[in-house]
Amino acid sequence: MIAAEVFVPGLVLGIIGGLSLLTAIILCYFAFGPLAGTAAFAALALLTTVGFFLWLWLFPQTPIGRRLMLNRSLPPQSSSHAESTLTGASGTALTPLRPAGTARFGNRRVDVVAESGFIEPGDCVVVVFQEGLRTVVRKMEASGTPEKQD
Repeated sequence: MIAAEVFVPGLVLGIIGGLSLLTAIILCYFAFGPLAGTAAFAALALLTTVGFFLWLWLFPQTPIGRRLMLNRSLPPQSSSHAESTLTGASGTALTPLRPAGTARFGNRRVDVVAESGFIEPGDCVVVVFQEGLRTVVRKMEASGTPEKQD
């Protein structure tokens, strides 16, 4: 049941399998005494640990494992790298930023987050900083400088 959990997600089969093993250990204690119950528990713990690590080592090499697992990594240049050049760029809010929305920088539409407050569509914004895929903007004053934050 626990092994079937890999193919049928939802944790139901894994819980049923774990409860079955626990029930088997308890029945072993009652039927054969504490020495046999403890030996069965130790054997189950050892076999479960060895079986888990053996599965981790062998499963990726099986045909099913190769189909379920990612076998290559992402290219080194991602979309967050392309957008990292936006820091300091000015643009226009396309949607209300309350606090998240969309802004246009040149010919690019970018999902942005307002640093503080709300920004209305059409207001000029400047990119304050970026962390990962999160682009933080601030509303610009009419003079073309970013508004001061309290």
